[in-house]
Amino acid sequence: MNTVILINDKREFFALLNEWEATKPKDKKTIVETNDDYLTQREAARFLKISIPTLIKWKKEMRIPFYQQGKIVLYKKSELMDAIRIVSSAQMIRR
Repeated sequence: MNTVILINDKREFFALLNEWEATKPKDKKTIVETNDDYLTQREAARFLKISIPTLIKWKKEMRIPFYQQGKIVLYKKSELMDAIRIVSSAQMIRR
């Protein structure tokens, strides 16, 4: 029998994810570092100053790194900044 868990907000998601991570063997690197490092799709789109459909398109094209647990998609802020720097420097070279 499967258990259904309803998650109300980002903090609750991270608390559950950290609890789950704690049950795993410690030899693997954990994904979750702190709550503030990760952004939801809406937050990531605002941070990058793009629309949500553009963000989803970039995700599907593997232009930006993301983390997905079921239907929840998160983006690490530092990785988004790195991806934007790479894109910006590539555009500068083309000019």
